[in-house]
Amino acid sequence: MIGTKSSLFFSITSKSEPGHSVVVACPDARPPAYELVAGLAMKQQLHQFLTGYYHKPSQLNALLPSLGRRGRSLLSQLERRQISGLTDHRARSYGSYDASIRMENWIANFRPKLRATLARKRTERFDWQVAQAIPKMAANGARVALFFSDVGSVHGMASARKHGLKVVLSMVTGHVDEEIEILQREQSRQPLFFPVYLGDGSLDLDELAWLHHRRRLDLAQADLILVPSEHIAELVKSRSGVPANRVKVIPYAADPDRFLPNLNPHNRAPGGCRFLFAGGITQRKGLSDLLEAWSIVRRPGWSLTLAGVAPKSASNLIPESDPSIHLIGKIAYHDMPKVMADHDLFVFPSLFEGSAVVCYEALAAGLPVITTPQAGSVVRNGVEGLICEAAQPHSLARAMSQLGEHPALRRRMAESARLRALDHTWDHYRNRVMQALDDLTKMPFRDLSTPARQGVK
Repeated sequence: MIGTKSSLFFSITSKSEPGHSVVVACPDARPPAYELVAGLAMKQQLHQFLTGYYHKPSQLNALLPSLGRRGRSLLSQLERRQISGLTDHRARSYGSYDASIRMENWIANFRPKLRATLARKRTERFDWQVAQAIPKMAANGARVALFFSDVGSVHGMASARKHGLKVVLSMVTGHVDEEIEILQREQSRQPLFFPVYLGDGSLDLDELAWLHHRRRLDLAQADLILVPSEHIAELVKSRSGVPANRVKVIPYAADPDRFLPNLNPHNRAPGGCRFLFAGGITQRKGLSDLLEAWSIVRRPGWSLTLAGVAPKSASNLIPESDPSIHLIGKIAYHDMPKVMADHDLFVFPSLFEGSAVVCYEALAAGLPVITTPQAGSVVRNGVEGLICEAAQPHSLARAMSQLGEHPALRRRMAESARLRALDHTWDHYRNRVMQALDDLTKMPFRDLSTPARQGVK
């Protein structure tokens, strides 16, 4: 269940308070969306949350625990689709979105083109459903509509503008132009790894082009664009011609009460170092660079743990026979803090991101972080970790060697990492977004008849 401790006892009882002016549209359970909704609900600023499956208390809550470990596990998963302090009437659930994802996953291996078609229809349907809901919400006092990337590109944003709402985009991906350049480069730079750019999912360039078009539409229609990193902000301004006053950098966060440093490390052999990567084991996350860098730096007493689902098609790419590489698979939500605490360094050489929440979690766990500018982290080079060039395995290897060989430097950076995380909690994130929304309501509406250059191709 997402939300601040103070919101656990908060309840909204009326449907018509004047303060409830913000609509949030996000079909999945990504932490930035759920945390923001929790904050808006607590401050009585949420008009409605439009989402996919949303778990509302029912008889299942009492039934599932009686079914044993699997039932308790399922209930735990369902409760993660629930927000503390959010009363039922503030959440509008479109369960068909998640049902479609299950169907897509089932047919992905034998009908990839059909899967892609269903995925488009799912996104377009949610976009249309949001657009249909907005007129009534506008009539009942909604004044701001916040969309996450791809959610309202065609219908939702247009409906919000038509009915007098300010439109906010929470940009969760990197810039379109950068990804296009990365795809072109990786196809020639790493032809063996290019097919696993997105993991086992087929790399459908037509589908990516369709998403890229939606993301350009997002940029063109938003009155305010929230981005999680300075790297993305600079690209939005330089590549799409968006004025600086329409772009606001608000980093993501982690829960420092869940992720804690290991203050009593054990089984640490002298000269040893445990490196951790966590996330999708894909080329987009820098898989080939990580493996090449590891082949350069590995030595007795050092280990590299890969936490995440490895693509089946990458079985011949990851040297599973190497005893220094530990492929531990997908880690349960409640187990990740312990996994992080059992390591010395976090390495995340991503080629393309919005801003990876896992990097914030590593900082909270007191791990120095080795990453790239494209990962969108708040790591400062030489303070909480090291920033290396993306797609440059030798640059990555130098950073891994530097921190691996100097435990005193790691300890200093570990202390800085924890302090940095305490400045980027979900409370900070919520407050920064809500302040940006408050500032937006005081600004005049933007005239779209003479839009800024958006680079639509």
